[in-house]
Amino acid sequence: MNKEIHKYARYMNIMQETRWASIEEIQNHGTLIDLNADDYPASGLPLFSDAKTAYVDNKDTHTLIFGSTGSKKSRLFCMPLINILTKAGESFIATDPKGELFQKTSGLAKEKGYRTIVLNFRDIDHSDKWNPLSLPYDLYHSDQKEAAIGMLNDFITSISAPHTLTTSDMYWPSMASSLALANLILLMECARKDEANLMSLSLLSTHQALEDIKALSGTMDPTSIAGINYKGFFTAPAKTRETIISVLYSMLRIFNLQKSLTAMLSENTIDIRQFGREKTAVYLIIPDEKTTYHFLATTFIKQAYEIMIAEAQKEDNNKLPIRVNFILDEFCNIPQIPDMPSMISAARSRNMRYFLVVQSMHQLIGKYGEDAHTIKGNCDNWVFLTSRELSLLNELSDLCGAIHLADGTVRKLISVSELQRLSKEKGEALIISGRQYPFIAELPDIDDYQMFHSHPAVQLPASTTGVIPCFSVSRLFKSVCSGLQPAPFSKCIPNS
Repeated sequence: MNKEIHKYARYMNIMQETRWASIEEIQNHGTLIDLNADDYPASGLPLFSDAKTAYVDNKDTHTLIFGSTGSKKSRLFCMPLINILTKAGESFIATDPKGELFQKTSGLAKEKGYRTIVLNFRDIDHSDKWNPLSLPYDLYHSDQKEAAIGMLNDFITSISAPHTLTTSDMYWPSMASSLALANLILLMECARKDEANLMSLSLLSTHQALEDIKALSGTMDPTSIAGINYKGFFTAPAKTRETIISVLYSMLRIFNLQKSLTAMLSENTIDIRQFGREKTAVYLIIPDEKTTYHFLATTFIKQAYEIMIAEAQKEDNNKLPIRVNFILDEFCNIPQIPDMPSMISAARSRNMRYFLVVQSMHQLIGKYGEDAHTIKGNCDNWVFLTSRELSLLNELSDLCGAIHLADGTVRKLISVSELQRLSKEKGEALIISGRQYPFIAELPDIDDYQMFHSHPAVQLPASTTGVIPCFSVSRLFKSVCSGLQPAPFSKCIPNS
């Protein structure tokens, strides 16, 4: 009995409600690495560092970093974290709004033998190429049609997001999305692999192509997804069809107007399936001054996640051989990632981690609504740098708990006022990690890490584009009419 009383004594003493974590507790919670070593045995969120050694959270835990503009989120956390991941031999995918992460970390990645990939939406002429339709095409033709169609539907959700968020009548973007999905399935079914690209999709969505598709639609399996969607479009009144085509054109407008972007997205120089099998550094350089390309980052992140889940399932332990880390700076400035709550819940057991960098809790809730609570609840590490958001300040103050003073009064371990006065110059950050007591860390700026200085950035890839093969529906129409090719969708594609 005395043993049991001792076991629960700390819960009975209100004077012990909370306190700051001790140095020993922080050290025991993390894994020590010598930053001057050639390779690191562990990686993760820096909990404590003097720029020579560091204690990192090497566990499969997700991290949420709060900091308003100019709070040094990148310099205190993202840049050191990427370099630590690199020396530990782990893959990462990083959103890089200004290109600073690439400049500060790509040189070390090259030296350590990484495959470095840059999707550069700030300078399209210096970028790797990624065809978002390539892997769905492979899945479609390997008897995984439902997985392929799900991936295509995610792509359409991303390109239609600007329209669904700004309209009061969901009918039009919904119908345009249905027509886009039908066109994509037509590509999967009838195009060669090199023709399954965004240029072909743009051409399929023109009036001329739709007239040929209308002539073909009568020969299509009416129970297929494409057949159902085409029927819904072609049986609509003429004015309704005109409006749907206009909305679809608006959704695809960026690909029609920016041919260099469309060319970049119509070929492949990368293989996402290898990210969890060989050391890979991926930088998504997306302009932060405009949102034009942000939906492409969302599409890439979602597609990469789904592909790596499939790759993990091939392993006996259902885990990727190499851990993949998603470092999503300005997480709330890209369009909502479909199924993000389930993604962050399932990633941990597949050897994937998320580091989500946001400006405020209001921003996170504004982007994800009620799902924001699931996202933040799955992040065991919370890091706070600075904010004027009162609700966030109060939540953090409450999470840190209260202390009972000798005179009988009670005060917060750290007040809202004190949270607002963490020193930027000292690199102060409040860290709440797992079930540990909170602590204030003083973290070095990236320039204080001497071991990361002598690695100049790698040269950006030079984009060269030849003639992009495009699918011709009129060619298909003539081939079907002459009996040289069977009608599309002659085999039923289950409706799902």
